[in-house]
Amino acid sequence: MRHTRRLFGAFLIVALAAVVIWSPAGLTAPVSDSGQRSSTGAGQQAPALQEATPDDAWTSDPVTPVLTVDAASLPEAQIEFTLDREINPRLSTHTVFNPDYNPDFGPDPLLQAQKTAGPASPDAFGTPILNFNGQGFTNVNPPDTVGDVGTSHYVQMINGSGGALVRIYNKNTGAPIGSQFALDSLAPSGPCQNGAGDPIVLYDQAANRWLLSEFTPPGQNHLCVYISKTADPGGQYWFYDFTTPNFPDYPKYGVWSDAYFVSTNESGGPAAYALERSKMLNGQTAQYVRRTAPSLSGFSFQALTPADLDGPTAPPSGSPGIFMRHRDTEVHGPSGYPNADLLEVWQFVVNWANTASSTFTKVADIQVSEFDSALCGLVSYSCIPQPGTTIKLDPLREVVMNRLGYRNFSDRQVLVGNFATDVGSDRAGVRWFELRRTGANWTLYQEGTYAPGNLNRWMGAIAMDKSGNIALGYNVANSSTYPGIRYAGRLATDPVGTLPQGEYTIVNGTGSNGSNRYGDYSAMSVDPSDD
Repeated sequence: MRHTRRLFGAFLIVALAAVVIWSPAGLTAPVSDSGQRSSTGAGQQAPALQEATPDDAWTSDPVTPVLTVDAASLPEAQIEFTLDREINPRLSTHTVFNPDYNPDFGPDPLLQAQKTAGPASPDAFGTPILNFNGQGFTNVNPPDTVGDVGTSHYVQMINGSGGALVRIYNKNTGAPIGSQFALDSLAPSGPCQNGAGDPIVLYDQAANRWLLSEFTPPGQNHLCVYISKTADPGGQYWFYDFTTPNFPDYPKYGVWSDAYFVSTNESGGPAAYALERSKMLNGQTAQYVRRTAPSLSGFSFQALTPADLDGPTAPPSGSPGIFMRHRDTEVHGPSGYPNADLLEVWQFVVNWANTASSTFTKVADIQVSEFDSALCGLVSYSCIPQPGTTIKLDPLREVVMNRLGYRNFSDRQVLVGNFATDVGSDRAGVRWFELRRTGANWTLYQEGTYAPGNLNRWMGAIAMDKSGNIALGYNVANSSTYPGIRYAGRLATDPVGTLPQGEYTIVNGTGSNGSNRYGDYSAMSVDPSDD
């Protein structure tokens, strides 16, 4: 436990090849629940749209796990550095264009609040405690850098030429533990021995276990999921090979009480999966339940994002899983929202005793201040400039970014998330938000757009610690600034809707990327040791 007068929970971010740990300091007052609302009408809960979920229910056959060898015993992965290629091309599903539903709204209405807030003094975020090298670039785009922190370890995963690569670190020193190994070398047999990346790693704090995942190449349709047998990420794993009805593109995971929830971008529309967590933690035969949501017009790439539990307190007993996506009403409709856009909240009620009765339902449209999803249009993956090249980077406008953090305080439940928005002239900024639930319904507590100066900021990752402090990490770039990694943040006592604790550089870029696929996601985690 760190000294509580100075350090209140360490945040960790992984992006590209760096891992950084820091702690906000100086918190002295409790959180106020008097969040300000913008004058645009944002912050109110709109009636849920009457949209029918497609009849695409699916329950998998039971999957019997196999206990793997110790991960620490695996050999060093062989990386083909001579290759310079793109893997897992962005899967375009539905591209349906409708006329604008609402008129254009002009400049981002939240920019001024951040501009006038000014820097906090004294600054509480400051210099990172530890900043160490993660896995290096493997000449594969996108790298899909992701990681999480446990009681003693930090585990990072990236894309390699032959699928996902894993490296375990001592979280206190940054020293690597064991080899950099290929995740598919853990698979004892079958299609998952040919992993294709899109990795995810999560630390399940309630169970003190690790979840690692990747998929197989398009056309094979497998989610390869590994659950550690103990708290040691270098030990054995229960390996599950889940066959899916479509290619499960862009899988994102969330730890919940009764399931591991997963979202994917699929040809039949955005899909949501519930994996049988209680069985998987015990190495027992497990299944999944799958449901889908309607597609939105305009976007060719679509997925919801599942909530992922932070902190030691579980959701209230029987709480459904939570998924979210943002809805730009100028693009996706409906009409009648000239001064607001929406955050859709979906709930997955899974009944493991009778899986056919499980439901996936949109329960709320939360009005937020206007944002603009048309970053270089709606379908272009080439937008953000870099020095000395005509190659522009993918803005990843389509999804609420990994992770959607959930936390249960004694008096409220909280969701924090972020996504990219056009703050003007195709310059990307990060729209971030905090929702709260003190009774039956989720409401907007605060929101902001972070976009100072003339840099693009995108591919954010956000988290909240036990004191209500928020950290936001993201990438930066423009025509004169190489892609790099920075972060900003706020204390719970700061004015709502602002990140006034300064902007700090984790890694300054030294070159431009040779592909537009600079993403596709990163991660911000909270150290459980002092949370």
